[in-house]
Amino acid sequence: MEIEAKNKTIHLINETRVMTLAVSDNDIPWSSPVYFVFHDDRFYFFSNENSRHITYAKDQKRISASIFHDADHMDQIFGFQMSGRLAKVSKITIYLTIVKKYVSKFSFLKQVFGPQIIENKDFFLEKFKSHLYCFHPDEIFLSDNSRGTDKRSKIELRQLV
Repeated sequence: MEIEAKNKTIHLINETRVMTLAVSDNDIPWSSPVYFVFHDDRFYFFSNENSRHITYAKDQKRISASIFHDADHMDQIFGFQMSGRLAKVSKITIYLTIVKKYVSKFSFLKQVFGPQIIENKDFFLEKFKSHLYCFHPDEIFLSDNSRGTDKRSKIELRQLV
């Protein structure tokens, strides 16, 4: 991956806040925006287990997701189109790591709720009825409209390290 694209990709992962998940059930499509953090080639977010995107995803082998930079001009559109798997996170060590990253990225949470958000491992469940989920992409396409040709290319997130 060329340096400019790599830098834009790292910025996208670290600075973009919203990932859109796309699921379907009985040919009824649904998309949902979720706040996310990136860790070890995966995207993590909190959600209610009864939300439509979670219940629809339970029976799906693969779902899709996208993350795009908010652009004022068409040639500035830059982001990911992905397909992969969704899983509920139960491992406490991963959970604690992600909560710290999540609160760091979304600092308003700590400002509003104080240190309990990190200290209480059940905070998100108790306050928001939300569990931690992981979107693990199997396939990622980078869309970059600033490129003259080859505006869409398959990438591996491991290329970023």
